Amino acid sequence: MQQLDLFDYRKDYLFDKKNQIAHFYDILKETEDTISYAEHIDPNKGFAIAQMEYEEYIDVKKDKLRDLTYDQILIYLKSTKKENRLEKLKALFRFRNIPFEADLFTWHNEDI
Repeated sequence: MQQLDLFDYRKDYLFDKKNQIAHFYDILKETEDTISYAEHIDPNKGFAIAQMEYEEYIDVKKDKLRDLTYDQILIYLKSTKKENRLEKLKALFRFRNIPFEADLFTWHNEDI
C-alpha cells in the first residue's frame, strides 16, 4: 500500500494491480471537505468495452462523519476483503446514519 501527500490531504492505495487487460486500483482519499473511496478499472488499449473506463465510488462529507475518522475508515477497509469493500462501507455508513453518495461513473476514452 502506498500513501501519497497531496496538498496536505491523504490518498491511500488499498489495491493496485496491472495485467494485460487493465489497470485495477482502489483508493481512499480526502479533500478539504470530503472522504472518498473508489474502485477503478482502466482497460488497456484494445481491451475496453466500448472504450469505457470505470469508477465505482462512495463520497462522504467530513462534517457528517460524527466521530468516524479517515484512519478508522482506512483500517476498516483494509480489514475487509477487496470484493466486499464497497458494500461493507455503505453498510457501515448506513448503520451509523451517515449520509453518503455512491455511484458507478463511466467515461469514454478514445485513447483506449
